[in-house]
Amino acid sequence: MLRSLVGSEMCIRDRFTTSGLFRDLYGEHLLLLDKAGLMALDASRDLISHDYPALSLALRKALAPLGTDEQGGNESLEQNQFANNWVNEARELLAANPTMKAEQLGRQASLRVFGIAPGGYGAGINRLVERSGAWQDRSELAEVFIKRMGHAYGAGMQGESAQGVFERQLQSVSQTFLGRASNLYGLIDNNDAFDYLGGFNLAVETVSGKVPASAVINHADNRNLHIDALPEALLSELRGRFFNPQWIKPLMAEGYSGARTMGSEFIEYLWGWQVTSPDIINDRVWEEVKAIYVDDAMQLGLAEFLAQDNNRYVQSNILAVMLVAIDKGFWQADAATVKQLAEQFSDNIIEHGNPGSGHTHANHPMYALVKKQLSAERVQQLEAVLAKSRLT
Repeated sequence: MLRSLVGSEMCIRDRFTTSGLFRDLYGEHLLLLDKAGLMALDASRDLISHDYPALSLALRKALAPLGTDEQGGNESLEQNQFANNWVNEARELLAANPTMKAEQLGRQASLRVFGIAPGGYGAGINRLVERSGAWQDRSELAEVFIKRMGHAYGAGMQGESAQGVFERQLQSVSQTFLGRASNLYGLIDNNDAFDYLGGFNLAVETVSGKVPASAVINHADNRNLHIDALPEALLSELRGRFFNPQWIKPLMAEGYSGARTMGSEFIEYLWGWQVTSPDIINDRVWEEVKAIYVDDAMQLGLAEFLAQDNNRYVQSNILAVMLVAIDKGFWQADAATVKQLAEQFSDNIIEHGNPGSGHTHANHPMYALVKKQLSAERVQQLEAVLAKSRLT
């Protein structure tokens, strides 16, 4: 679920994206956001009509939902970013389709609230990153985000498909925000944050060619409001929680449940941020993950803990994610690291079976990297185990 400047939504300059849950619970807020945008446009109505007469009729149609609230104004486009964006969008649409009806032109250019189609939930990024063998390039995930999130909401708009408008507007986004109204979940112990904010940043990067600046607005306590840059927020959470022995040791006391929190939540969600924000999750992050969770650099007994009973399958998934990060070029690990991870991972699979996660299924392309690190005999043993889990 997304949070933002107004509760549970994400703001991208003068655009907003909504989660399915927020759409269901607070549909009236979406109408208010749409109306707020139209009122901002109305503040420059007279100036636009004078300076851009070809857009006058489209402008009147765009402002029609305001009814008696329409007042008009001469606010400059330099001051009024919403109106400036509307003019640019309308001119681009008109140039691309000179026969477009004024009503359609005006409304399309004013759309600023987007989300999942009615009845749908999730931007799709969280499910795709878990199936790392199903895609090769990050742009494939961006395409899914645009298709799923490109539905317009507002006056007279109940989730109609508007992917073209949405994608065109992504080109001018330079700053994104995620609002957090609660401290119940962090950025890395829940997959919603990278699904929406990470997915949005990835979509902007794919469409515009530039990574937008991104920040987290913390307004859980109205007496302590603050904005943190996304890199600072993510890395602080890593250091304060997931690389903190005071967090790790109590999890170990919970047995398999604690192991799953480490390997099936933390590592999976870190991987989600890796895919969407590779400029933040860099080599040093993975090197520290390996030092703590594989090499037990803190001497917590983590290596032995993750090798116990069913914890071993969690360990296999941790190793698999690290190998996938290497295989897809996110982590430039040295040769010794690749060999160590590949050998430990293959030993787990050969001796204890395939856990069957989205990173370990028998046809995953990552196995080609693993097999290059093994002896011919060990490759045969690994392939024999994998063959048993393949459908004929």
